[in-house]
Amino acid sequence: MWADLQTRYGDRVEFVQVDRDSKEGRKFAEDHGIHYQPGFVVVDTSGKTTYAGLGPFDARGVTDLVRKAAGE
Repeated sequence: MWADLQTRYGDRVEFVQVDRDSKEGRKFAEDHGIHYQPGFVVVDTSGKTTYAGLGPFDARGVTDLVRKAAGE
C-alpha cells in the first residue's frame, strides 16, 4: 500500500516514517498528539496538520487521507 501511494502521490505528498524510540520521533509524536502505535499524521503542503489519529488503518482510509492532502 505505501509503495503504491508513494508512486502515485510522491510528487505532491512526502511520506515520512517516524521512529518513536528516537528523540526526534518522540517529539514529533508528542507535537501531533500521537501517544500509541500505530499513529498516522497527515500534514498538508502549508505545514498544517489535516489529520492525526491512531491505527490500525485500512488501505481505503489511508488513501482517502493522502488524496485529500494531495489536493484531490
